[in-house]
Amino acid sequence: MSEPVVYLADVRAHRQRWSKDDLAHFHRVVNLVGKAGLSVETDSGVTDEGEPWFVFCDADSGEVLAHFARISGKFFVSAPCLNGSLTEHVLRDVVERLLDRWGAQRLA
Repeated sequence: MSEPVVYLADVRAHRQRWSKDDLAHFHRVVNLVGKAGLSVETDSGVTDEGEPWFVFCDADSGEVLAHFARISGKFFVSAPCLNGSLTEHVLRDVVERLLDRWGAQRLA
């Protein structure tokens, strides 16, 4: 009995990155949080399964402020202020829900 062969070139070809529109939503968050006086660092990547992730961290403490992921076409955000995670079908909606929790909507 033999195991199926997985070609890494095929796996990389199916990896999904964030779109330009998605990245624009994330940069908007950085701008709003910056206006509130918090310095933020970001990082992003793709999981072994090919799903993209994006994280916001406090630049001074390194504490994770929010972690976004797209899994099977749905958008998730997890953050300490949420005591869990939020899920939406549209990235903008999950971003807005997080901003509501952060109170950053007043800055828009």
